Amino acid sequence: MIVEPTSPTVAVLLGAFDPPTNAHLAVVDAAARATGSSGVLCLTRTLLARPDDELLPIEARLDVICAVAADHGLGFAVANRGTYVDVAEAFAAAGSAATFVIGSDKLAQLEDPSFYTDGPAGVERTFSSVRFVVVPRPLPAADRPGLTWLEPAEVFERAGDEALSATEVRARVRRGERVDHLVPRAVVSALEGYTRAS
Repeated sequence: MIVEPTSPTVAVLLGAFDPPTNAHLAVVDAAARATGSSGVLCLTRTLLARPDDELLPIEARLDVICAVAADHGLGFAVANRGTYVDVAEAFAAAGSAATFVIGSDKLAQLEDPSFYTDGPAGVERTFSSVRFVVVPRPLPAADRPGLTWLEPAEVFERAGDEALSATEVRARVRRGERVDHLVPRAVVSALEGYTRAS
């Protein structure tokens, strides 16, 4: 785990960021405001239940996420392995108390015992030891006691932006459609390189 920089409290968005989108920025910014924390983008190399349709290779993605974080005053971290509990412990070891921001569609996965080596105990440990801020997504979601929920209007400037996903951006790029309005400036430059190389 690499964490840089450290702050006493951080609001962390953990993800693959392939590519980072404006929705990612809106989510981490809103979580940081809600918790009075510094926002952090944390790239994870452990991808659970994700489609194998990589757009930006991991090396290029690291550069892009660093640039996006720098442009928007966010911290940047890399989690090479582990669960939310492991990543929270790594932030704590680096001197930061982490709250993780997730989409409500992620709750079903976090409650699925098959994603944990110790099954149901892993589910309970996750929700008892990790702090979460939840952003509503347009899919059905579970709920649990102790979660902090944000309203879409607190997060997104335009109605419907909560539906924006990196999956949609990848599909648009592959169809040759413009995505400038969906991603940060540093991503636009990286995707221009992708388009030329395709």
